[in-house]
Amino acid sequence: MGRQSELINRASLTADEAILVHDRSDIFYLSGYTGEGVLLVSEGVCAVVTDFRYAEQAERESPDYVLSLTDSVNTRYKRVSALLQAAGAAKLRYQEDTVTVKELERMREGLPLTQLHHVGNVIEKMREIKDPGELSALRKAADITSKAFAYMLTFIREGLAEKEIALELQHHILLLGADSLAFPSIVAAGANGSLPHATPSAYRVRKGDMVTLDFGAKVEGYCSDMTRTVAVGSPGEEMRRVYQTVFEAQQMAEKALQAGKIARDVDAVARAFIEGMGYVGRFGHGLGHSLGIDIHENPRLSVSCEDQVREGHLFTVEPGVYLPGLGGVRIENTCIVGGAGAEPITCGEKELIIL
Repeated sequence: MGRQSELINRASLTADEAILVHDRSDIFYLSGYTGEGVLLVSEGVCAVVTDFRYAEQAERESPDYVLSLTDSVNTRYKRVSALLQAAGAAKLRYQEDTVTVKELERMREGLPLTQLHHVGNVIEKMREIKDPGELSALRKAADITSKAFAYMLTFIREGLAEKEIALELQHHILLLGADSLAFPSIVAAGANGSLPHATPSAYRVRKGDMVTLDFGAKVEGYCSDMTRTVAVGSPGEEMRRVYQTVFEAQQMAEKALQAGKIARDVDAVARAFIEGMGYVGRFGHGLGHSLGIDIHENPRLSVSCEDQVREGHLFTVEPGVYLPGLGGVRIENTCIVGGAGAEPITCGEKELIIL
């Protein structure tokens, strides 16, 4: 019951209060449960509220929680009401960033005697620092991702469509043992590389094209994230210069990622170098983001993030330069922040590879 107790302590939950968790990732983090439903956490009772379809799954995945089953008569908030009564709780905190307006109306109708309040970002803050079990899963996901990249170096060639490359990449990630993809893979070749979140298309790779691959695996509920840009045949001088700029910026930023630094200052290392090389306005996204159960988590390495980097944080370090009509380059590692700096857990050559 470690994470439930930590949540109760961090939220300063009193005996007459409970927290209702709707966010699926937070439910998994707190209980291990991956099905549909909601989670109730209080000093008096901790319960999974779901229906018959998920009963066996909930019992198996979250044995430390009481199982409360809904049906056509005993609806979700009737069950929550009964649990609150049993726990002696008259106040309920809910996740304002997750609950829709319509769902909030249902809560008010189903819990008319319960005082509803926001819970804030307390669970999100708990999830920022990864524990040893989480880091183990993240390393497994990163290892699969790294092996998938090594395989793709033997597969990518002139004439293949972006869609064909993406399908092969995603298939190989699963063959290597991933439970699922962390997100739909990005494959962007030639001029399409100027789109940071390009959707794989029917465009076929030509000699001299840069090809950007952004992909990740999910293992035991945790994500990896990796980007590499390779060339198929010799690229032009401008794209070589872009590549070298991004490569050096990524190296600098990874070295600068240390506990005690302010996140925006790490971003500034890469951004200043890229702009100094003449690519002002061509690096339009943040340097990186945290990840774990979700592919994008807080804190962020961005111009606006004032959070302090801490040991146990996980970040991507992914500078890029994007030139409309010509192409783009992004290089990304996932890194664990430790006492001695940032440890990349995604592997693979970062210097320019020409296939």
